[in-house]
Amino acid sequence: MKTAGIQVRNLRVETLQEKNPRLLVGPLDLRILPGEILALVGESGSGKTLTLRALAGVPPRGLGITASPGDLPLSSRCGMVFQDPFSYFNPRWRMFRSIAEVLRVVRKVPREKIAPLVESLLESVGLSREEGELFPFEMSGGMAQRSAIAIALAVDPQVLCADEATSALDPATRDRILHLIAEICRQRCMAAVVVSHDLPGLVGHADRVVVMYRGLAVEEGAAEVVLRESRHRYTDFLVRCHPGIHTRGGKLPEIPPDAFKAEDEVSQHQRGCPFAGRCPGAAELCLQEMPPWQGGSTHRFRCFYPARGTTP
Repeated sequence: MKTAGIQVRNLRVETLQEKNPRLLVGPLDLRILPGEILALVGESGSGKTLTLRALAGVPPRGLGITASPGDLPLSSRCGMVFQDPFSYFNPRWRMFRSIAEVLRVVRKVPREKIAPLVESLLESVGLSREEGELFPFEMSGGMAQRSAIAIALAVDPQVLCADEATSALDPATRDRILHLIAEICRQRCMAAVVVSHDLPGLVGHADRVVVMYRGLAVEEGAAEVVLRESRHRYTDFLVRCHPGIHTRGGKLPEIPPDAFKAEDEVSQHQRGCPFAGRCPGAAELCLQEMPPWQGGSTHRFRCFYPARGTTP
């Protein structure tokens, strides 16, 4: 059983080109306590998956990862669950064998001890021995994700990394999978990092959320608090754009297009608030300076003119 949490300071992901390398994520500080579920939230392109893959030590080719000394790599301590489990299952293997292979190759478990461990892992994710004898094509989406979680647990991870693991599932199955992850984390005293677009759907499952925009964290706090009292303008848009929250019959609000040209994005990212070009409440200060963190230990945000607060 794992008892230590995960802490990564000054995490940065950037291109490896010698001339004009581009910073894609960071600098970012993350701390995940034992038994805690941390969710990374934001629209496509916000840096959620890059951050998760950096933590897991599997960045896309051509990208480099740096962090404070001693914080990386985490690859030996991470169990990864991908968005589409069918894409990395061996279609010719029954699920029992797929899990057994991880125990044999990664953990070097003696042959005579593998079968009981596989059965225990299947049971921990709510699958029977008979269901473990199914091929991937015989499984539903929910069963496949449970199997993927079992494979991730087979490496005995300190932190479980789930990349949009529920995005292809119906709402009921999504809730069951998130509940399963939360239950496993509590039982094993294991941390988890979950990537999602769905902030409201994380309430009741995630302990904390980090809202990301263009590779930076802009708001952080308990899921219920961030949903109910979002302060950064970007988070406020994400919440109000959700169909389950918006008033029935009305038009969903839209996040304004970016006022900056594509070639100006990098310099703006380095100089001021990355959301300034799309924020209806932005002022000159937002264009020139990166907002510092405000708030307390349970809820903090980076905005000079926060939503539901002072406006310029």
